[in-house]
Amino acid sequence: MKMRYMRWFICVGLFAVFVSCSSYVEEDQGKKPQERVVSRDDATMGLPCFRCHSYDRFVSRERAVFPHAIHRDTGYHCNQCHPFTGHHPMKVDTGLCKECHNLKTFTFAASGFPARFNHEFHGTLGCQECHLGIFPMKKGAMKITMADIYQGKFCGACHNGKKAFPSSECAKCHAMTKFEKQLVYEVAGVGAVVFSHKFHTSAFTCTDCHTKFFAMKKTQGKMSMDAMNQGKFCGGCHNGSVAADLSDCKKCHKP
Repeated sequence: MKMRYMRWFICVGLFAVFVSCSSYVEEDQGKKPQERVVSRDDATMGLPCFRCHSYDRFVSRERAVFPHAIHRDTGYHCNQCHPFTGHHPMKVDTGLCKECHNLKTFTFAASGFPARFNHEFHGTLGCQECHLGIFPMKKGAMKITMADIYQGKFCGACHNGKKAFPSSECAKCHAMTKFEKQLVYEVAGVGAVVFSHKFHTSAFTCTDCHTKFFAMKKTQGKMSMDAMNQGKFCGGCHNGSVAADLSDCKKCHKP
């Protein structure tokens, strides 16, 4: 009798365990799998581009580098600027830039002859023609000199007389408002020297002197007669062959 009750007790226990497990399985199967929240960075990193390209470089906020992260944070997606029509070169739809950016004429006023730059006109070439290979993405981020331009850097990469008019045609970019003004070099004991840009350019071009003999700035205190007699500075032309000899002091020095 005891054995029969024992068997009955074991059967009831096993049945209870079975019902409990079945209920748990059914409850668990009825739940939806938890959705994984994909962050914006995860979504961006999932693009095919970053299988090869550096994502860290993409989100860099380094000065004068195109601010991808800022544009992404504004709400733009990669293919709004980069149509996926090919890999090399990566094309840029510059029409979108004009919706926010005022790509018009601005002036570089660092030199004595301010230079005008028409961004809208140059933009027809495509932003990638100049940025970031030739110019950084920030005005004033680099110091640009005519010596650099004559060596094919900055504007000189295109303005070489082949792709665009040569950089020696100064008046096409520079406002020559100070050109009419004469330069006065004070020299103790022998009188000041007055230099006329207008007179000299009636016979010579800018590149005949710059930067062959002179830097693109006034050289007060850096010229000496000894250097000129060696063919430097004014002595490059004032040698009795191209122009009056340096021995004719009164031609330049005025008491």
